[in-house]
Amino acid sequence: MTNIKNRTTIGDLFGGLDFVTLISAMFASAYGLTLVYSATYKTLKDGAIFSSEFKAMFVTVVAGVIVATILSQINYEIISKLWPVIAAGCVILMIITFFFGKAPSARQTARSWLDFKFFTIQTSELLKVGFIISFSYHLDMVKDKINRIKTIIPLVIHGAIPVGLVMITGDAGSALIFLIMFIGMLYFARINIGYFVAGICVLVIGFVIAWKTRIISGIQRVRIEGLFYPDQFPDVMYQQNNGKIALGSGGLFGQGFLKGKMTQATVGGVPENQNDMILTVAGEEFGFVGAIAVILLIAILIFRVINVGLNARDNVGYLMCMGVSVMLFAQLVVNVGMELSLLPCIGITLPLFSSGGSSSISIYLALGVVLSVYRYSKNHGETLFYKQ
Repeated sequence: MTNIKNRTTIGDLFGGLDFVTLISAMFASAYGLTLVYSATYKTLKDGAIFSSEFKAMFVTVVAGVIVATILSQINYEIISKLWPVIAAGCVILMIITFFFGKAPSARQTARSWLDFKFFTIQTSELLKVGFIISFSYHLDMVKDKINRIKTIIPLVIHGAIPVGLVMITGDAGSALIFLIMFIGMLYFARINIGYFVAGICVLVIGFVIAWKTRIISGIQRVRIEGLFYPDQFPDVMYQQNNGKIALGSGGLFGQGFLKGKMTQATVGGVPENQNDMILTVAGEEFGFVGAIAVILLIAILIFRVINVGLNARDNVGYLMCMGVSVMLFAQLVVNVGMELSLLPCIGITLPLFSSGGSSSISIYLALGVVLSVYRYSKNHGETLFYKQ
């Protein structure tokens, strides 16, 4: 009797699981762990086998897979209806972070982490998942009047809240990701193109005004100027310049695992190569092929999440999947653009590859929602969203 019950429980847990999404994410994480191990290898103390960054990432990946699998059992409609609780919890966390947040040594201006002694949490990562859930439900509630001004204004306020919350903690990079997520989710909600044109004009004008009046100042301003005049800002561009050298030095197939001269260097190498600059490790040690493999693994996951969304049984499931795909896409583009000196260095992790427990766990939480959409939509063939 007990054995039958156990078999049924295990069957229920894995029977409707989207293995393509989960395995794609696990492959990416395994590759990411390999790169993080290599990036931190030279910093290991005598007798140590793994660095603290590697161990933290490994634990959060394992926990993330478990949480995502369990979360897939909960109907995403229930999750979406809990948006007030989720949103309130995220806002409270961000307010606590504003008052008690800590900044890492490499980013003293970003007090974005809560220190619990045994571990730290970057609360903006959890806010991403909360925003996807709450904004999806908001968009679904107003889908029949999405293009009315009275509808647009509350949506803009909703999108501005997370941007403002992360900005006050000094995390401009995450604010950019939230802005892209907001615009992307509006696009998938089928907002009239005229609003996008107007919005882009407002952003451009706002940026010009902020630049002219020096609202954009300090390190953010210098990092932008460094993209156009790298020779004038060698200290600011040091990380990105060395990163590009490391990327190019790997050639087609790389110098070999643990053999990167710049990514293995503790002095004169690539700062934060286990984190924001993780692609440089792939490029130097595994070459162009290794770097492209990183991008392809994330791209495969993004397209899979989009496919799950297109086959969702209703609008809210579709929007949540699109929100997750936009989040992954935004972080991929911004991180790679940053490492290639196409964008300023603003501290954005590469999804599932950079070290950092908060990033890993939040992505798996988001993927857990996607797994739920897949599980509860797969048996509704005639009610697939894209057919409506």
